[in-house]
Amino acid sequence: MARILYLMPGTGAPAAEKARREGLANSFLTNPQNKVIVDDVDEGPASIESSIEGDLSVRGMLNRVVRDRGRYDAVIIGCADDPGLFSLRELLEVPVVGPLETSLAVASTLGDRFGLITIGESAFPETRMILRRNGAEGRLASLRSVEVSVEEMIDERVGRDRLAESFIREGREAIREGASVILMGCMSMAFQLLDEAARGQLAAPVINPAKVAVKHAEMLLSLGLKHSVLAYPRPDLAKLKRTVLPGL
Repeated sequence: MARILYLMPGTGAPAAEKARREGLANSFLTNPQNKVIVDDVDEGPASIESSIEGDLSVRGMLNRVVRDRGRYDAVIIGCADDPGLFSLRELLEVPVVGPLETSLAVASTLGDRFGLITIGESAFPETRMILRRNGAEGRLASLRSVEVSVEEMIDERVGRDRLAESFIREGREAIREGASVILMGCMSMAFQLLDEAARGQLAAPVINPAKVAVKHAEMLLSLGLKHSVLAYPRPDLAKLKRTVLPGL
């Protein structure tokens, strides 16, 4: 049995929401003997909706995986910005999955250009920079938003039906702008299962980054694969322990 940690970088998710996501994440598994554990960190922002919040979340994730080292066979970053992806890969010897990176890879096998739907227009500049880092900006046909915050989704201030209507509307616009595949740019959106709500409503396939990340982690484990130390070399652990990560 493999244990996969789905680590939420923020600190604002109520226990009930974490439990709900854990139940869904385990339903995404191909092998029922595996287990996904959904948890958040002890420090950092309440949610990740800007570059500074993403940066501030990384230390909490690093401290958490150091504390839990050896307990998990793979780690999924619970944010579609993939904060700390390279750092976690340098630090850990188990597979580390970035939902956005993985979804972009899957999208490249399903269509030529993609549309990305995120939570708000304020995230557009950062999203473009993240896509540039992943070498995917040239395949972006459309960048759109539902204008709903992470807090609103978690607190259910916006009904799922209304959220789905907005997502489908923006998806249709993305297709008109040239997208042949639709991606969700937020894990809170992913756990609202908007891909299922949009089934039969959009001509383009919709990629759910939560589902893709869980199944990709399983695939890597079943194949005995993880990130290359040639691309993500080990840092000076003694120096890190002496300066910023005493738990190492």
